[in-house]
Amino acid sequence: MTPKKVLGLGLLLLVPVLAFLFLEVFGKNEYALRTFYPVIDENTDAPLVQNGDTVFQRIPDFRLTAQTGQEITQQDLKDQVYVANFIFSSCKDICKKMTHQMTRVQEAFAQESRVKLVSFSVDPERDSVATLNKYAQQYGADANKWYFLTGPKAQIYHLAREGYKLAAMPAPTAIPDFIHSEKFVLVDEQRHVRGFYDGTSEEDVDRLITEIQILLNERARLKKQ
Repeated sequence: MTPKKVLGLGLLLLVPVLAFLFLEVFGKNEYALRTFYPVIDENTDAPLVQNGDTVFQRIPDFRLTAQTGQEITQQDLKDQVYVANFIFSSCKDICKKMTHQMTRVQEAFAQESRVKLVSFSVDPERDSVATLNKYAQQYGADANKWYFLTGPKAQIYHLAREGYKLAAMPAPTAIPDFIHSEKFVLVDEQRHVRGFYDGTSEEDVDRLITEIQILLNERARLKKQ
C-alpha cells in the first residue's frame, strides 16, 4: 500500500473519532438566550446581585382590554412565553407587515398553549374594542392566544417606553399618526425581556420562532432540575 493510500485510510478512520469527540464536547451544551436590562444597584452603579444571581427588570403590571372585551392583565400571561409589539389599526404600511409576520408566529405555535402574542395599540382613542376585533379577524387571530389591547394611552405608552424599551409617541403632524417601533419583543415566563426582532423581516421572525422554542426547552430543563 502506498503512503498516499495509507494517509487516506487514516483520515477516513479519523473522521468518526473526531465526530464523536465533537458531539461529546459540544453536543450537550444548550444555547441560552441573553436576558436584557439588569437592575442597577444605586449604591454601586453595578448590576444588582441577589443570592449570586443578577436581578433583571420585569415588564410592569398592566390592565387593558382585548379585542373580545375581556380584561387582560399580567395574570393572563403568567407562566407564559409571549411576543409583544405595538401597532395601530389605521396604520397603512409597517403595521400590516408586522401583523402579517405575527400571524406566522401564531401558526408556528398554534398547538402550544405556553405561547401567547400581545399587540398593544398606540392609538387607543380610535382603536376601540370593536375596531381591534375587526382588525384581528382580518388576520385570523386566535382570541385565546393573540390579544389586541386597548386602554388608557398613558399606560400603554409607559409600558412601551419603560417596560419594553420601545419608542411610542404621536407624530408631530396635523394628520393623526404615530411613531412606534417595528420591533417584536420576546418575554419569558418571569416577565424578563429575552430578545428583540425586526417585525417586518421574515428572516428575523424566523429567528424569533427558533428562539421561542429555545425558551420553551429552557423552561422544561429548569423544571426537571
